[in-house]
Amino acid sequence: MRRLPSLTALRTFEAAARHAHFGRAAAELCVTDSAVSHQIRQLEEQLGSTLFERDGRQVRPTPQARRLLSRLQQAFELIGEACDELRDPGSQAQLRIAVTAELAQKWLVARLADFAERHPQVTLHLHEQPLDASLPAADIDIAITYGTGPDDASAYFVRPLPTLQFFPVCSPGLFNQLPLKHPRDLARHCLLHDDLDGKTWTAWLTTHAGDIRPTRHLYLGHAGLTMEAAARGQGVAIGDNLTSGEDLASGRLVRPFAAQVPSLGQYALVCERLRLDKPAVAGFIEWFTDQLVDL
Repeated sequence: MRRLPSLTALRTFEAAARHAHFGRAAAELCVTDSAVSHQIRQLEEQLGSTLFERDGRQVRPTPQARRLLSRLQQAFELIGEACDELRDPGSQAQLRIAVTAELAQKWLVARLADFAERHPQVTLHLHEQPLDASLPAADIDIAITYGTGPDDASAYFVRPLPTLQFFPVCSPGLFNQLPLKHPRDLARHCLLHDDLDGKTWTAWLTTHAGDIRPTRHLYLGHAGLTMEAAARGQGVAIGDNLTSGEDLASGRLVRPFAAQVPSLGQYALVCERLRLDKPAVAGFIEWFTDQLVDL
């Protein structure tokens, strides 16, 4: 069996690294400052690694210590949940999911009732995942990121979503009001952008509309806002098979052209392998995978 440092030393390290201060860690743990220093020194000797850079009373966790802190916090959370389940077997499992705002608004939320029906014993907490973040935060069980996820396959489970296909969408009223019979007709319309540089529209226009140069643009920087503006007839947006599906199915949006271009990026489900043994995590991943079948 693998020999581990004492739980007391690890708890002391977690508090000291979280506070970046031995004194505040000592106050939290109801011990003396010297007791914290002693536990940290012993842990460093056992691990053969320096965990803190010291500057007087201030301490800074080293990069190795920050990685250890993240893993320990997750491990302590799992231990706590296991103990809670033993104390109260009928208690609700807590599952924390982080997802980008547009994916939550335009795809995931509409499907959560089905998850709740399948897993009534799980209480779901939905958090926003920053668009440029590739890893889940320390207190997050599963993140839906935009990108391929982390490269460390030994530490993280990654399930890429299908490649997105981009295509123009607009309201039925706008489609009937101003003719959109050919991609070149887009020159007379306002183009709605969910990015700040217009690359998505540029890729579609270059592929399917030649060298037209629409003069009216509205940059919203968020797919959910862009789809809403399009549904209200404010212009033509670039939709995709993930975030536009509900609006197309309901008739709030229509596709004036079948032509599409593949996305250069994609979404991915990311989870620390340490968490895969949690029944709620395994259940969500299985359910989530089922939701991707028709994409």
